[in-house]
Amino acid sequence: MKNILQNEHIIPIDVLLNCAMNEYFGSDQCQLKKLRKISLIKKLWNERKIKRLFDKFIRDTEPYKTKVQKELNSYTDFNSPEMKEIKCIVTDFMLEMDKRKLLFDRPFLEFFMEQGYLNIAEEFILDAKEEDSQLKAEEIFQAIRNVWIMNSLQIFWGLSLELTPSVYAYSMLYPYTDNFLDNPKVKVQEKVEFNKRLSKVLNGEELSPTNSIEERVFSLVDQIKTQYSRDTYPEVFQSLYLIQEAQIKSMKQDEEQFLTSDQILSISFFKGGTSVLADAFLVKGNLNMDEMHFAFAYGAFLQLLDDLQDAKDDKKDKHQTLFSTIEDKSQIDYEVIKLISYIFKINTEGQLDTQMMSFMKEVIRNCTLMMIMEAVGRNPELISRKLYKELESYSKVRLPFYKEFEEKMKSIATNLSEKQ
Repeated sequence: MKNILQNEHIIPIDVLLNCAMNEYFGSDQCQLKKLRKISLIKKLWNERKIKRLFDKFIRDTEPYKTKVQKELNSYTDFNSPEMKEIKCIVTDFMLEMDKRKLLFDRPFLEFFMEQGYLNIAEEFILDAKEEDSQLKAEEIFQAIRNVWIMNSLQIFWGLSLELTPSVYAYSMLYPYTDNFLDNPKVKVQEKVEFNKRLSKVLNGEELSPTNSIEERVFSLVDQIKTQYSRDTYPEVFQSLYLIQEAQIKSMKQDEEQFLTSDQILSISFFKGGTSVLADAFLVKGNLNMDEMHFAFAYGAFLQLLDDLQDAKDDKKDKHQTLFSTIEDKSQIDYEVIKLISYIFKINTEGQLDTQMMSFMKEVIRNCTLMMIMEAVGRNPELISRKLYKELESYSKVRLPFYKEFEEKMKSIATNLSEKQ
């Protein structure tokens, strides 16, 4: 079979990478000054309201805890009376947070729920547990993050919100491939061989799986083929191949050889950009140049955001990223501000944007900015005190509260899903 994915550059990946990096380097660094400052009194008021909502949520769910634990640890019936009541409590909690504008100036959670985000999540969880009952809850929720990114792209381009075979299969690849490749107990040579074989499968070769991981991963690739044929949608499969190429490139970040900041940035942009680019192709089938550019840039800044969130662990594990290799706080300040500026630049309203595109860009901009503040709130030692105070001045709550908020959410999920 002709090696169309490697030898014919259907997707202009070099153009996309260079364009994204040039935009990053050329981003206006004054974006923070455009944000509205929030008083300390207002931050404390918001925090108090959030805590009260959490306390109410815990009280309301307590009578159903035992039944829900039983449901989640066996077959999940989202239509049982207890699960329906839990869904109502969760929905009320989210809508109240949204309506009171405790974390964002503009409510948007109600919009996403009306679009069917929670219904898609339910469908995904049921399908995932039916296909692999051994999957852990955190692995399923890891995959749901990607489902929601693909759902956001469906809304962005005015498509129906649905769990297509491709949305399901591609999102399920993450728990299997990422966790295998990130597992320090797996030998490097095993990872290399796995990447080689998966690359061949994505390139159209028929291979028999040699272990349970390959069997599951190859099966998920086959599910994508049920929606997109290789002959009609070659870009879909090249986008998947490019992700595999990115995984191979990213292994250099774990080698002893020192990488320059430019080399690290190129790998990070390639890895993140190709990931959401594949999301986009699997959602739409075909993309024009503007659509490819937005998807690639979207993935690039999400990857840098992940690197910022994981900077402490990456440094400990000697994983070379933009934020784990820099010792000078002033330089990290510079990179954090540049990342924020880049996010704002990519999500600036364009002349040809529909009303929905403009709305989604605003949501992406606000959510990613909050995630940056959450990362800084968890690891204040990463940046200078000056930048810390500046970021906090624009936040709806004090920065350490994001860590408390995240831990409360995790404790609630654990309390409902794990047997005591």
